[in-house]
Amino acid sequence: MELLNHNPFSIYFITSFLFLFLLFKLVQRSGSSNSTTKLPPGPKILPLIGNIHHLVGSLPHHCLKKLADKYGPLMYLKLGEVSNIIVTSPQMAQEIMKTHDLNFSNRPNLVSTTIVSYNATSISFSQHGDYWRQLRKICTVELLTAKRVQSFRSIREYEVSELVKKIYASASEGSIFNLSQNIYPMTYGIAARAAFGKKSRYQQLFISKIEEQLALLGGFSLADLYPSIRVIQMVAKRKIEKVHREIDRLFQDIIHEHKNKKSGECEAVEDLVDVLLKFQSENQLECPLTDDNIKAVIQFF
Repeated sequence: MELLNHNPFSIYFITSFLFLFLLFKLVQRSGSSNSTTKLPPGPKILPLIGNIHHLVGSLPHHCLKKLADKYGPLMYLKLGEVSNIIVTSPQMAQEIMKTHDLNFSNRPNLVSTTIVSYNATSISFSQHGDYWRQLRKICTVELLTAKRVQSFRSIREYEVSELVKKIYASASEGSIFNLSQNIYPMTYGIAARAAFGKKSRYQQLFISKIEEQLALLGGFSLADLYPSIRVIQMVAKRKIEKVHREIDRLFQDIIHEHKNKKSGECEAVEDLVDVLLKFQSENQLECPLTDDNIKAVIQFF
């Protein structure tokens, strides 16, 4: 920064360097692309930005609907450096999700999601394979059974009751009540209590940090659109890692608390952390569960 203040010419140099770098990347990619590749129809691709401009100015799903009306239910868009196939019809979606589900079963390793999912070890972001099948089995036979869901009924009733009280109080005062801003905290509250047990000092902090993390993950990210530009990757990584470290410390405290209570009192109803720790301690899984694996499962449950 001090160098820039004393030498304005360096600003011109850096700007020129970035422009030449982007131009080089553009030429490099154009030369390496295979013109014979069969791709669905799509709008004209502009240099550097691709088709990003088609999604600006309106809600993304409205923009995609207009493009689909013109180019069909299967179309090709290039957002920055990343190629995308857009599916907009139920028939095409069924073809991909059922007929060719294994070919499309993995998600791309993006900077942000890889970090928050503990190196892609959550059931949402892990690669299809033995570990993912193990998590799916744990979810279907333990975490998502009718009996387990029913055991959390009192939690759901309490959180919904608290929301109704807020709505009633607001209506009594004649004030405006923003339902959207209160629905999400209620949902997170139910998830937090189902995961961690009784309402605790962790719940509000968990909700606020998850909301902060989701704000960073939402929308289009330059780091995801330009994966080859390391400067953008570093900036995005620094932001998401800061929030993730805070959430990780919170999760680690919760896990330690659950491990310590095992020798003493036990809750009448097992929460999700209890269930996962039981699998961890029994050590009979093909892919052993680490503390980070448990955090990843809970966070995206």
